[in-house]
Order: sequence, then structure tokens, then C-alpha cells
Amino acid sequence: TRVRWPMVRKGFLASPDKPQGIRGQDEFVRVSWDDALALIHTQHKRIRDSYGPSSIFAGSYGWRSNGVLHKAATLLQRYMSLAGGYTGHLGDYSTGAAQAIMPYVVGGNEVYQQQTSWPLVLEHTEVVVLWSANPLNTLKIAWNASDEQGVSYFDALRKSGKRIICIDPMRSETLDFFGDSAEWIAPHMGTDVAMMLGIAHTLVENGWHDTEFLARCTTGFDKLADYLTGQSDGIAKTAEWAAAICGVNAVKIRELAALFHSHVTMLMSGWGMQRQQFGEQKHWMLVTLAAMLGQIGTPGGGFGLSYHFANGGNPTRKAAVLASMQGSVQGGVDAVDKIPVARIVEALENPGGFYQHNGQDRHFPDIKFIWWAGGANFTHHQDTNRLIRAWQKPELVVISECFWTASAKHADIVLPATTSFERNDLTMTGDYSNQHMVPMKRVVAPRDEARDDFDVFADLSEMWEAGGRERFTEGKTDLQWLETFYQIASQRGAAQGVSLPPFAEFWEA
Repeated sequence: TRVRWPMVRKGFLASPDKPQGIRGQDEFVRVSWDDALALIHTQHKRIRDSYGPSSIFAGSYGWRSNGVLHKAATLLQRYMSLAGGYTGHLGDYSTGAAQAIMPYVVGGNEVYQQQTSWPLVLEHTEVVVLWSANPLNTLKIAWNASDEQGVSYFDALRKSGKRIICIDPMRSETLDFFGDSAEWIAPHMGTDVAMMLGIAHTLVENGWHDTEFLARCTTGFDKLADYLTGQSDGIAKTAEWAAAICGVNAVKIRELAALFHSHVTMLMSGWGMQRQQFGEQKHWMLVTLAAMLGQIGTPGGGFGLSYHFANGGNPTRKAAVLASMQGSVQGGVDAVDKIPVARIVEALENPGGFYQHNGQDRHFPDIKFIWWAGGANFTHHQDTNRLIRAWQKPELVVISECFWTASAKHADIVLPATTSFERNDLTMTGDYSNQHMVPMKRVVAPRDEARDDFDVFADLSEMWEAGGRERFTEGKTDLQWLETFYQIASQRGAAQGVSLPPFAEFWEA
């Protein structure tokens, strides 16, 4: 159901400085936009003046509507930049472990980078391994509009006659899609690294690892070899050792090692297996296995961590890519602190508490004000009951939302936002491919009192300082911003020999 008007929790409205009632259980009262924004402005200023910018969490991670302008979290952070800074977020819920470790392993996060293109895979790859990946379920998930190419490529793979192996504790939609074309191997949940180690040991045992590639392109294999053979801890990571842990027969583990060694093999991994303690070990070991095979960088060989997401592998088009709104203003202050997004509960429970992240010793900020715009953290975050308890601690919670999500129901102030159908925007199709540029025209008037986040934060910016609206909007309307983003794309295209029609012609076509 839609959020139709600005709403304030009854116990908060009665005494904003010392709220009454319980978030998530209290009633909501309808107020005017003027009153809602005035209340937010007053409490924002009080909290910022009393506790400083680090007390304001505007990380606001979460899925959002498509578009290069109306990105709710970006617009929120742009306003907070104007106001003097905020606490932001690190990482995300999807790939929190993998994106932290991969830069140390391969120099980039890999999980959100383009894959070896599907045409190369279909031409050169002989064995495709889907390890903890269910693309038939996840391909349509994307930040931009989906380019809808992934299923066609997987269908071509199904018909190609190539060896396809699905390694997954659960029978997935993807396995059903492949049917008799794929082999299913089901290790015990959480034992993927043990299985990979068993394969790796078999490679070393038989001299199947590519010593030339390992010497030329990697560091540290000598230490791994000592671990695999048991020289460092007295335990050889044999196929039998792995089988006792992962539940996959030792004969099958040895068979996989021989198969990968003797064929061009692409290890396509999903993200589910790294969402746990020590999850960084999963993709680290997967890349290690690919390195031992010596096929990284060869046509159709190696590994890919994003074939299952946003149609990764659909070839990239680099010309005429849209620019987008930035989360800071000229002369503003960006995030003064950041916390891992999945540790927001710990930060609320233990302000000032010590924690470690990505090799750093850090301390949680004392968060007094949370503004979540365009995301649904109550459906994202682990251990919802613990989140509900911690959510009572801040002095102010504001949610910008189209619908009465669980997050909205646990707010003090809820601002009704327009949906994509009620505003103008632009988007690319395909997070990786940038295959098309699409005008997103408003098709219906905003429901009741819903407003664009762009206009709401422009109003709040003007309340914050004289001339704030001009500073936030840079003197442009929403359509003028869209034309600006389009013109930048046009210039990028022209530099590569691609011409675009004038914006007015594109928009009205």
C-alpha cells in the first residue's frame, strides 16, 4: 500500500525532543509537508549541533528505482553534504566478504566487474561450472534496467553440448532449466572451500597445476602447496580428507580435478556462499583454483563472479554512457565516517565500540539520526528481531518511501515519494552492457501528496541555508538535469564516433 501523505509517529509528534511510544508499534498522524519538513529541519539541526556529523547515518543502502537522477540515497547524501557531512556505509549485503578480499587477490572487486564475454565462452569454453550460482533466479536483479540477455546466453549454453556442472547444496531453478544437460553435485552447505582444496591437492598430486603460470602471475603458491600437502600443519588436503567434510565422493573430486585440468574450464561463481563468517575464503580459493589451472586470461577460461547477476557477460558498449547525479555539492562535506552496512545494528548497540574491518582498527560512531531513503533495510538485514530492538536507540528515524514497508512502519517520520511511473528520468539497460539508453517518462500524476525526492531535498537545502536550493539543484530543473546527463553521454559517444540525436528529439521520439 502507498504512503499517501507525510506521516509522523504519534509519540514522536507529541514530544520530538523526548519521544514517547515504541517505533513499529505506535500510530501515525498525517501532517502537512510544511510541518513535516520543518520538524525534520529542526531535529536535524539540533542533532548535528549537539553531536556532530558522524551522529547522522545517511548511508541508506538498498535497492532503488532505476534512473540517473532520482536515486534516493544519492540525493539524500547530496543534501547531507550541503549540511556538513554524515556517516556513510561500506560494502553491501550482497557481496560484503568477496568485495573486501578480491582487491587483494586480483586487484579489483570482480563481483561488480564485467566478465569474459558470452560469445567467447560459447566459442572456447569446454566445461562450465556454476558454483553456488542460480542465474535463472538472479539474472534480472540489476541496478539499471535489465538488458534481458542472460537467459538467452544460458539457453545457448544448454544447447551447446558443453559439459555443465552445477555445484550447489540445493536443487535450483537453474539446474531444472538445464535438465539433462547439467550434472548436479551437492556438497554440504558451507563446505565449498574444503571441496576446492581437495581438487587443488589432486592437481598438485598429479602435477596438473600450471607451474609456469603460477610463477609468472601469482605470489604465495609455495605456502599454499605446503598447506595442501600438509607440510605446514600435518594434514594433507586430499580428496578423501575433503570428502569427509563436504560429502562429495573422493572419486568425484578427483574426477573434477582431471576434467578441469584437461579442458578449457570457466568457474562461474555466485555470491551466496560468501555470506557467512569467513566468507572471504570461498572466492579467494575459487580464484586460486583457477590460477592453478593456468587458464585465467585465456579465451573462455578462468573464473567469473558475476555471470548470475545483471546479465554479466553481455558484451560492454562503452560509447554514449549516461552520466548521473552525484552525492555531493560543490564545497560540501562528504561522509566523515563509514561503517560496514551489515554492522548498523552493532553500531547502534555499541556506540564508540571497537571493531576491525578490512585490516583496520575502527570505532563505531554514536548514531543519533538515521535517514533511509529508497531502501528496505528491514528486509535486507540479518536477524530482524535484533534490528528492531536496536532501531529504538536513535533519537530520530526518517524514511523516504513509496510504500508502507517494514522500514517505514518503524520510522518517526515517513515522507511519501513518487514511483518511477510518476516522474521523469533516464536509464541505461544492463549494468555491464550499457546496451540501450531509455527515456523514463512520467505516465501518471503523483499519487495524493507524493513528491520527488529531488524536490524534497531541494526544499530542505533552502531551509538549511540561504541559497541552498540553488546550491543543491545547481539552478536546474529535473528535465534540465536529464538533458545535462544526455549531453555528457552525447559527448562521450562523439569521442568514439557515435552520434546521438538532439535531446528534444530523443525525449519526444
